[in-house]
Amino acid sequence: MAAEFDTLPGSKVVLRPFVAADITDEYVVWLNDPEVVKYSNQRFIRHTLESCRRYCDSFAGTANLFVSVRSKADGAAIGTMTAYASPHHQTVDIGIMIGRRSVWGAGMGQDAWNTLLNWFIDDRQVRKATAGTMRCNAPMIKLMERSGMTLEAIRPQQELLDGVPQDMLYYGKFRDR
Repeated sequence: MAAEFDTLPGSKVVLRPFVAADITDEYVVWLNDPEVVKYSNQRFIRHTLESCRRYCDSFAGTANLFVSVRSKADGAAIGTMTAYASPHHQTVDIGIMIGRRSVWGAGMGQDAWNTLLNWFIDDRQVRKATAGTMRCNAPMIKLMERSGMTLEAIRPQQELLDGVPQDMLYYGKFRDR
């Protein structure tokens, strides 16, 4: 289940491995933008070029992927994805951040999600893909549901957002269902 690719083309985006050269000032700005990381635990960290280098390096030698999401039209970086794989269980947990706010609502996140999810399910023969989010993150819930993922579990009041307890929703998609 080793997860490697050079590029994965979608209809609106191209995915490729995130590399050290992708750690730019713009990328760090995304991670420090409260609106971009509103539903992510990244909101608790003040990111720097060095902290981003350490994070990128943490993927080396693992089955996990750190992915650059790029606009198919102009090649510009618009976000990132992560895929934490468990080869022994044939599962993968996927996450996404579209940092370039000017493309929000244009379907690029959905295209990136579907492209990576389908690659794991169809090409890499992953048995199950999973993802999760807070109940209040309606765009992410729509993205997961539109990709064919189904709600599997709810952890009531699991996390806090601005001091308000939020349910965590966990979704999954099986290869053979």
